[in-house]
Amino acid sequence: MKYFILILFFFTQMAQAQNKRFIYQYTCIPDSTNTTDIIKDIMFLDVINNKSLFYSRFKFTEDSTSIAEAQKKNFYIPNAPILYRVEKTNGKIFLLTTDYGLGKISVEENRIINWKIDPAKQKIGEYNSQKATADFGGRKWIAWFTTDIPIQDGPYKFSGLPGLIVKMEDVTKSHIYELIGVKNLSKEIEYPDLNSGAKELTLTRKQFEEAFVKYRKDPAAATRQRYIEGKIIDHRDSVGNLRTGADVVRDVEKSSKERLKKDNNIIEIDLLKTIR
Repeated sequence: MKYFILILFFFTQMAQAQNKRFIYQYTCIPDSTNTTDIIKDIMFLDVINNKSLFYSRFKFTEDSTSIAEAQKKNFYIPNAPILYRVEKTNGKIFLLTTDYGLGKISVEENRIINWKIDPAKQKIGEYNSQKATADFGGRKWIAWFTTDIPIQDGPYKFSGLPGLIVKMEDVTKSHIYELIGVKNLSKEIEYPDLNSGAKELTLTRKQFEEAFVKYRKDPAAATRQRYIEGKIIDHRDSVGNLRTGADVVRDVEKSSKERLKKDNNIIEIDLLKTIR
């Protein structure tokens, strides 16, 4: 019995050692023409049994709220700035999002990050860290990783260094991830599924780039199509004013174009170069 308890304790400790949540402070400048406009968010990197999921705490909360409100027949307008998740599993990396007017999409990342490990070392927070650099997504990146945490993972799509990335920033300091906390997880967190009945669309990188360009040129295309199909009907707003389906399309088009105009400093800046 004593041996059984010792073995159980050992495996419990091993599971806790593998099941971790790494908490990052994410700071970004979405509009390169206005560097005073800074977005900050808390990002979670949940590592469970050699699989990881990177996502926004704010978006997680908003998705949960959206589902709860929909069940009560209420309409909820989310405004989280970070819409993507990144899943790493079995040596593969996937971008997951409901953006770009395509519903749920999954895009496999097939580009290899070629790291250059630098001899420079520094204390980042409480961790002894070493520098590494790489080019990815049209940006030059500086990473600081620690072998104190022997997990070859990090924020966003970054991984493959001999330890956890505790700080990641591009040389313009437009996008910065900094580790601010670590906690144990007893089990995998189930991410709220806004469209549980919808099928996930799997895209190649090339297909995603084409969808990205199409969305940037006409961000209201999906809303317009829903209107044409009769899925957006005339209704009255919260103060009783009549809003036609055409009004909804026009408002979505206007607000989307204004938002995208200010979203010119995206993390994978090379995507913008594909727009002609």
